[in-house]
Amino acid sequence: MVWKINNNCQIFIEKTDSIAGRQKEIIPHVSAYYVDKYTTISEKGVKTGSNRLCGTANQELLAGYMIFKYLGISSDEQLVRNEHGKPEIAAGYKNESAAFFNLAHSGPYVVLVISDRPVGVDIEHTKRMSYKVAKRIMRKAQLDRLEGFENESDAFQIELAKYWTQYEAIMKLVGTGFSGELDDRTMEAYEKRVVFRELEDYVIAVVTK
Repeated sequence: MVWKINNNCQIFIEKTDSIAGRQKEIIPHVSAYYVDKYTTISEKGVKTGSNRLCGTANQELLAGYMIFKYLGISSDEQLVRNEHGKPEIAAGYKNESAAFFNLAHSGPYVVLVISDRPVGVDIEHTKRMSYKVAKRIMRKAQLDRLEGFENESDAFQIELAKYWTQYEAIMKLVGTGFSGELDDRTMEAYEKRVVFRELEDYVIAVVTK
């Protein structure tokens, strides 16, 4: 599935079941970083009988396969990581239309965003959103807006997911992830650039610099 925001930003969405039974075929095309994550998590999942961990392992493998498929990245030397661990395309492997990328996954979905400028993406399941957790990163105006929705209704959960995915996408754009915090000025500067998409029971947020 391809979601094109504009000529400078494309979003690719795939499901983990697309690689079911194909893991051995895919691994040679994936950088060691993602293969190692897949192997470690998969082995732990099998050992503990955890379907959740096995699903997470497939998310990591599919993420690595997608950056090979759409960016031609198949080795660790083509990637660098900033001080917070955010992966970026190494200098010399960038091109004007695909200089930056970001990944997110939740449930069966893995989302890859490719852009000519720094970009952040997040995806969350609306039914798993916790108001108690999300309200920690919400400003008063956002909390006030939620009062207009029936508590725990579908509309309430979707709105909550939008606030959360927006926040995380912006954190990933600026490169800190959850190792940092965003002040109101930074949030307000980027909020107007966030684009949302609802997909089944999921919300996706994408923001570019």
